[in-house]
Amino acid sequence: MTNPFAILGLPESLLLDPASIETAWRGQTRDVSTSGDESAPDQNRARALLTDPVTRLAAWLEVKAPSIIPDRAIAPALMDLFAKIGPVLNQTDSLLARHRQATTALARALLTKDAIAAQLAVQEMLQQIQAAKATYLDRFADFEEAAGHEDFTAAAAAVGPLKFLKKWEEQCRERLLALIST
Repeated sequence: MTNPFAILGLPESLLLDPASIETAWRGQTRDVSTSGDESAPDQNRARALLTDPVTRLAAWLEVKAPSIIPDRAIAPALMDLFAKIGPVLNQTDSLLARHRQATTALARALLTKDAIAAQLAVQEMLQQIQAAKATYLDRFADFEEAAGHEDFTAAAAAVGPLKFLKKWEEQCRERLLALIST
């Protein structure tokens, strides 16, 4: 993988703010459009990687410590959260299937109470996921400080859980959007 920080001319830091990433990307793409260079896909990919804190952490580790293999283990607390998310997503999928099968306005209206309850349950899961993600994201400064001492252990251990949380967050958001559009 090429270094997304270098592609956009940004420091190799976990603490980049979205505005600086966007500004660097805009500057790079403006330069590409005037020079006719073919590197726009690389710049777009770098922007996408660095804008998302989860993929930024993985890219940062790959640049700073390429020999480190991120830990994919899931802590018991995250397993407990997953044990809550799974049933909520399954119930939501069941409700959405019943809504698709409802052929009359009355049949769909009868599902409204269940749809509202499902929305609330999914929103509750999103809040728990976001709180769990924040516990990792709030440690980015600590990860950088430890990296100054060549210690990437905590950062590597955070990659796996963050990827799971990101996936669960995306699944919950998809279900919530589906519920809202029904």
